[in-house]
Amino acid sequence: MMKGFRGQLLRVDLEKKVTKIEAISNEDAKRYLGGRGLGAKILYQELKPGIDSLGPENKLLFMAGPLVGVNFPGHSRYCVITKSPLTGYWGESHAAGYFGPQLKWSGFDGIILEGVAESPIYLWVHDGEAEIREAGHLWGKTTHETEAAVKKEVKQPAASVASIGIAGEKMVRFASIISDLNRAAGRTGVGAVMGSKRVKAIAVYGRNRSIEVADREGLRTLMRDVVKRLLLHEGAMNLKKFGTSAAVALNNQLGILPTKNFNMGFFEGAEVISGETMTETMLKSRQSCYGCPLACIRLVEVREGPYAGDFRDGPEYETLASLGSFCMNDDLASIAMANHLCNLHSLDTISTGVVIAFAMECCEKGIITEKDMGGISLSWGNGAAIIKMIEKITHREGVGDLLAEGVMRAAEKLGQGAQQYAMHVKGLEIPMHEPRGKKGLGLAYATSSRGAVHLDGPHDTSFERDNVIPELGIVKGLSRFALEGKAEITKKSQDLHSVINSLIICRFTSWPPYRPVTVTDIVNITRYVTGWDFTVEELMKVGERGFNLSRVFNLREGATKDDDTLPQRFTKSMPTGASSGQTLPPDDLKEMLEIYYGIRGWDVETGVPTETKLRELDLNFTLADLKNLGKL
Repeated sequence: MMKGFRGQLLRVDLEKKVTKIEAISNEDAKRYLGGRGLGAKILYQELKPGIDSLGPENKLLFMAGPLVGVNFPGHSRYCVITKSPLTGYWGESHAAGYFGPQLKWSGFDGIILEGVAESPIYLWVHDGEAEIREAGHLWGKTTHETEAAVKKEVKQPAASVASIGIAGEKMVRFASIISDLNRAAGRTGVGAVMGSKRVKAIAVYGRNRSIEVADREGLRTLMRDVVKRLLLHEGAMNLKKFGTSAAVALNNQLGILPTKNFNMGFFEGAEVISGETMTETMLKSRQSCYGCPLACIRLVEVREGPYAGDFRDGPEYETLASLGSFCMNDDLASIAMANHLCNLHSLDTISTGVVIAFAMECCEKGIITEKDMGGISLSWGNGAAIIKMIEKITHREGVGDLLAEGVMRAAEKLGQGAQQYAMHVKGLEIPMHEPRGKKGLGLAYATSSRGAVHLDGPHDTSFERDNVIPELGIVKGLSRFALEGKAEITKKSQDLHSVINSLIICRFTSWPPYRPVTVTDIVNITRYVTGWDFTVEELMKVGERGFNLSRVFNLREGATKDDDTLPQRFTKSMPTGASSGQTLPPDDLKEMLEIYYGIRGWDVETGVPTETKLRELDLNFTLADLKNLGKL
């Protein structure tokens, strides 16, 4: 058996209620690793172009990687892959906790869901076996209620459960999948696809936690060293203390805290909703993922007021910003409640905040009327109205039905110039990182196969010092405002993220620009687990292969270089803060894109990978599709 792998996938035909176990070839495992890499190959080869993302022909993949479930900090994640109902392009989302390890321990490297169940079901996967069970009694329940009920029914409290709430059932296009109560596979609408298949939940559990590795002693020695480095690292310890929420104050100080639907980068109420304030006023406890010493998950309790409650979750940075500063909301308790509701109902908090801010601006401009709002005063900063809108979106009621389609479709339907207020790339709502103050990240937003995501490219603030990633030749610090050099670090960062998301490991423990784990460490971990003696260059080639394959997936779905763009709002400068005066106009983006395409080996005029590049990456099987489409 391959080291680090279980060597098999579970395929579930929902229509026929049949499960089948399929072997993973050694060639595919080494060429794509697992996670998003292997998932890209499966999705590309099995989906017909042009299918309905919410139709029976789409597939939903839950993928682990060779490092998942191995006792090492950050080896706790899984990814979900599909054709996105938001963008119509490549869909991918990640979550941590225990679902990924339990999936591996249950005997599988991944699960492929295909077809549509006749009635609601849940899947119980354990110790190399799988059962399809009826779930009609769970339909309409929250993720927390579902998880508790499923664990009771399978008689295994240690099982990990990934489920959808009502938003997933209603196929809200940005619905998430929630596992372990508070871990969200949030982006690209994967929960809507799960709902379209009438799959309420997947429970996984395995008694055999022993995953065969090539060099256990080498892995153990490196693990001890990495743990020591993490516990001595200021950034890692800051994450342990505050979680990602510490970024609220930092980004506001830098003038890059997205505020008022990207009209500003500085929020007067930032201190009130900061991680420091949350820690002082409502933090109840911290929670860790499998094998991790950082425990960066916050569990909060709102002790008084209309939102008082003991929550099994707490808002991370993205949520504090998207449902806070982005909507001009400085009511921390309402943000905590909004985050809790999004987890209960399975909504992506980023997209939720962006569509609500869009609606706020449309209300301000008179595009959405008081009558449309059904009595809700959706004014800037109204935390109570935000919570009401979350319920409206979840149940697709009134204007919530429009917003449940995502900001791109909502703007198109509204017309009247609403598109200028819709903050998205390729249909995916932009996360809480300001591209005018991080020019390389802006390029990554434009070129990511998923659309605007903050975990596929460089955060320029981490690349301002020298020798950030010397193994990749990134040795000279660059200003976050500079255009020069950003194409190179974007390409290399995207390929490295592709490696990380294929292995699958956590960037909060293992992203070299801001953690004491190096690319060399990642290569060594991979070798100790799999036995494959990759060089840095060879491992990066695996990442490049996966990134290009998702690009070709999009091209086959009709994407063009015109989709590699950003909203016009970023041509305007922010009025206040440390990044005031900064813009990212089309000419600057075009300048970076042309260099980027060239570095990638893509045609500079079309943004299509050249035949030479695709053959170099062993992606020959994509050539016929591109030639038939006239793209090569």
